[in-house]
Amino acid sequence: MATKKLINSVNNTVHEALTGLCFTYPQLEYNSSKRVVLIPNCNDRDDKVSIICGGGSGHEPFAAGFVGRGMLTASIAGSVFAAPPANHIYYALERVSNKAGTLVIIPNYTGDCLNFGIAIEKARQQGHKMTEIIVGDDCSIVTDEQSRVGKRGLVGMLFVMKIAGTIAERGKALDEVAYHARMVTDNLATYGVGLTPCSLPGQGLMFQLPEDEVEIGLGVHGEAGYSRIKTRSASEIVSIMLDSITRSLLLTSGNFVAVLINNFGATSQLEQGIVIYEVVTQLRKRGIEPLRVYSGALMTSLDSAGVHISVLKLPEEHKNHYIDCLDEKTDAPCWPGCAYSIPLSTKLQHTTNEQQTSQVKLLSSAKITPRGPKLNEKQTEILKECIKNACRAIIKNEKILNNLDRGCGDGDCGSTHKTLANEILLTLERLSFSYPGSLLGELSEIAEECMGGTSGAIYSLLFTSASSVFAAEDVNQKKDENWAQLWLQAWSSGLENVIKYSKTQPGDRTMIDALEPACLAFKNNLKNGKFDNLAVKKAAEAAQKGCNMTKTMMPRAGRAAYVKQLQFFKDVDAGAFGVVIWINAITETLLRV
Repeated sequence: MATKKLINSVNNTVHEALTGLCFTYPQLEYNSSKRVVLIPNCNDRDDKVSIICGGGSGHEPFAAGFVGRGMLTASIAGSVFAAPPANHIYYALERVSNKAGTLVIIPNYTGDCLNFGIAIEKARQQGHKMTEIIVGDDCSIVTDEQSRVGKRGLVGMLFVMKIAGTIAERGKALDEVAYHARMVTDNLATYGVGLTPCSLPGQGLMFQLPEDEVEIGLGVHGEAGYSRIKTRSASEIVSIMLDSITRSLLLTSGNFVAVLINNFGATSQLEQGIVIYEVVTQLRKRGIEPLRVYSGALMTSLDSAGVHISVLKLPEEHKNHYIDCLDEKTDAPCWPGCAYSIPLSTKLQHTTNEQQTSQVKLLSSAKITPRGPKLNEKQTEILKECIKNACRAIIKNEKILNNLDRGCGDGDCGSTHKTLANEILLTLERLSFSYPGSLLGELSEIAEECMGGTSGAIYSLLFTSASSVFAAEDVNQKKDENWAQLWLQAWSSGLENVIKYSKTQPGDRTMIDALEPACLAFKNNLKNGKFDNLAVKKAAEAAQKGCNMTKTMMPRAGRAAYVKQLQFFKDVDAGAFGVVIWINAITETLLRV
C-alpha cells in the first residue's frame, strides 16, 4: 500500500519541488527541462572558480538549497533517488564555465560517478577547465577489501561545498580550491542511524523495520544499513556513532572539530536537539572541542526518521582558515550557519515550464544520420518486433523487479526499466530500425534522458558502445554484412565498456552476471557465424542460469554493496533478472519467425 503524501503526480514531483524552492527564493535561476538551479548572473565573474554538485531528488534541500554565492554556482537534480542524466550535468557545466575553471563535487555513488564522468569528459573535449572530487564520508559501513565502491557520499559534502565555495569566492585559483576541497574530504566522517524506512512517492515502505529496532548505517536512498540493534537511549546511540567517527578520524584529546547533525526528514526537532546536546557533551568528555555546530534537515531521505552525525577534523595548519570559511556569509538559502553560530568569545532569472507534466523527455526531432549497414525490409520488421516485445515484457514485470530491488537497493528497478520501455514504445515509429547503428544510438539517448540513475547510465553506455561497432568504417565498406557476427561484436563491445567504466566484474551480483554468460553462449553456439536457433536458445538459457547464480552472491558493486545483511539477498539480483526478461522476450520472438 502506498504511503500518504502531499503530491499531485508521481512523475512531476521533482519539477514542482524545484519550482517551489525557486518561488521561495526567486533570485535563483531554474532551468526546468534540465533541472538545473543556478545563482543569479552566474557568469558575472570570469576570475572566480565555479562549483557544481548534484544528485538524486528526495534529499531536499540538497543540493539546490545550497546554491548561492559562497557555496554552489549550480546544482543538478535527478529523479527521486536517481543520479541526474549526463546531458543535464553537461548543461550546468556549460553554463558556469569560465576562465578560472570549475570544481565538480560528486557524491560517491555509481550512478553519479558514471553520469558526472560522462559530462566531464564531454566538457573537457570542448576545452573547459575543471577538476572533479568524489566525496565519500560514510564511516558507518566498513567496506571489505573486495568492494570497489568505497564510502557513500553523505551530508559531510556540505563542509566541502562551504569551505571550497568561500575560497573560490575570494578569487583563489582552481588548484587551491581543489586542494582544500580534498583536504576537507580527507578529514570527514559521517555516521547515520535510522529509526524508520522511507517510502518513494506512490509506493509503500522500502523495507520493514521492527518498532523496537534501529538501523545502523541506513542509507539516504532507503537502502538497509550494516546491522540492526534494539532501540536504546539517545546517549547510547550517539556514543556508538561517535566511537566509529573517532576511530575513522583518529580523533584524540586536544583535537578541534566542526560538527553537523543532519535530520533524515521525519525526526522531531525535540529529538534533534537532544542529539545535538549528546554530541557536544560527549565530544567534550573525550577532550575534543567542537568549535562550530550546525544542525538541520540538510540531506534528507524523504519521510525517513533518523540522523547523521558528520564531523570535520580541523587540521592544525588550516584550523583558523577553515573556521573563517565556515563563518563567512553565503547567499545559499539553506546553509544552517548564521551570526549566532559563532561563539561570543572570540537580477531575477527564474524560469519555469508550465507545460511540463512528466519527467520523461522525448527524443530530439532532429533527423539522425543513418549509421552503418542497412537491414532489409524483413530484418527491419523482425528487429522492431523484438524491441517491442522486450519493452512489453519489462512493463509486465515492473512490480517483480521493484520487489527484488527493495532493501538492498532503492526499490525502483522495475519503475526505471518501465520508464525506459514506455518511452521506447512511445517513439517506436520514429526509431531507425533499418539502421542498427542509428537505432542503438537513439536507444542510448532514451536511456540517458528518461531512465536516469545507474541503470540509465549503464544501458546508455551499453547501447552507445554497441552502436560504434555498426558505425565503424570497415563495417560500412562491407557489401555482404554478417549480421550475427556484427551483433555479437556489438554485444561484446557494450559489455566490455560497461565493465570498464562501472568497475563491475562477473560475480559482483549485477546485471553483468546475466549479460556476460549469455554473450559467451551466443558466441560459442554460432554456426559459421550465422544466426541459429540453438545459439539464440543457449544465450537465453545462459542468462537465466547466470541470473539464478546471483542468489548466492554478495554484491561488490552498486548501491547493494553497502548492504551486508544476508536476508536481503535470498533472491536473484533485480538488474540481472531485468536482463533475463528482455533476452527471453527477444528469444521467443526470433524463434517464432
